[in-house]
Amino acid sequence: MEPLYYLSAPTVEPDDSLNKTIHFISENDHSQQALDIYYPPVEKDLPLPLVIAPHAITWTARQDYHGGLPGLNRTYHRGYYNLASKYNVTIAMPHGHHHSSENSSLANPPHIQDMACIPEILAANGFSVDRGRIYVCGLSMGGLEALVLAGQYPGLIAAAVAFNPIVDLAAWQEDMENSPLPEIKEFGTAENISAEVGGRPADVPRLYKERSVFPYIEGLAHVPTLIFWSNLDIIVPRQRERHTYQLYLQVKAVDPDSPIVEYNHTKIHGKIDPSIKTRWMLHEWCDYDWALQWLLHHHK
Repeated sequence: MEPLYYLSAPTVEPDDSLNKTIHFISENDHSQQALDIYYPPVEKDLPLPLVIAPHAITWTARQDYHGGLPGLNRTYHRGYYNLASKYNVTIAMPHGHHHSSENSSLANPPHIQDMACIPEILAANGFSVDRGRIYVCGLSMGGLEALVLAGQYPGLIAAAVAFNPIVDLAAWQEDMENSPLPEIKEFGTAENISAEVGGRPADVPRLYKERSVFPYIEGLAHVPTLIFWSNLDIIVPRQRERHTYQLYLQVKAVDPDSPIVEYNHTKIHGKIDPSIKTRWMLHEWCDYDWALQWLLHHHK
């Protein structure tokens, strides 16, 4: 039997969701930032659930919406295509507030603050948000940012989902720097992380700590959270030892009754197609459709 890589049926219907890009001024440093909004064709004054959706590293928000980089197999990752209309929600996809590496915000503190301001940004642009049903969902780097947002703003977030997340940014930079895989080296991920954060972990440990999830476990312990991970992950390795499973254990140590759930899906984070040197079939275990079904069961 072929392995089941997704939970819901592949999307085939046309996308009825409406969309627009909102430009706003960040309250943190007064820089101009951008946010893609997808919403159903209903009255804008009807309060709708809001899904805040940070994208994966190197992807644009638009690519994350449509299922990833060009050429990826959409059987494995179909993005948010048509989900705003299907579930009657607003999906807000920030472009990302970064220092040096485009599309690599890596939980930059101004970026997290920008995401926390999204309900007010939407209100200022004529959208009505159900304040009891604000969610966050992300993949890989987006998973890191989803967890940091939920941990820093537990009163804002009704529930969170993270697929294959980075949890300890210092550990990830070190693993990318020391990876034996030539394909990892060719992408220069370790160097891009260092450039974005402002140095290597040994040089600026505080900056890595504030961009990781562990400092915010007390807040995260109060948020219903579902995390998918794999001990076979080659893009964010050592998930059991340094990332998701350790986060789960530490949250449960803070509060044994915390509504956090982890699932080892036993699929790799990404696989390399040997026939095309730089084409990676990433994120074959990520289903935003299923995630929205789970998220929408929760409310403040």
